[in-house]
Amino acid sequence: MSLLKSIIKSVHAAPIDVGGIKGIGPIGFETKDVSEATTKAQFSNILSSVVTTLTVVGGLAFVIYFTLGGLKWATAGGDKSKVEEAKTQMTQGVIGLVAIVAGLFVTGVVGGVLGIDILNPFNTLFNNSSIP
Repeated sequence: MSLLKSIIKSVHAAPIDVGGIKGIGPIGFETKDVSEATTKAQFSNILSSVVTTLTVVGGLAFVIYFTLGGLKWATAGGDKSKVEEAKTQMTQGVIGLVAIVAGLFVTGVVGGVLGIDILNPFNTLFNNSSIP
């Protein structure tokens, strides 16, 4: 067993030639040098893009879900069960929107604690000026 451990340690400790690749890969930063500042900026841009995309998708889902609930209510024709079903759907849509806003708040707090600017969607989407 000790022979296996010594082989694994030597393999993992050996320097690996990656052909002069710099940056984090095919995300568009491969010409940048790897440093703490650029890595932090790239990571925050990726997280910001993910958070922005999920927020937009969640907002659109709310609008669609709430609108469908309103249409159900409008077409219920006075049937109490259909009206209650529509109210429930609209309430669940509002609860989902509140969850999205709460998630954004928590993301902002976590980003502030970690020191990364996660909630910068306009900077990420339009100019990427945070990358040195």
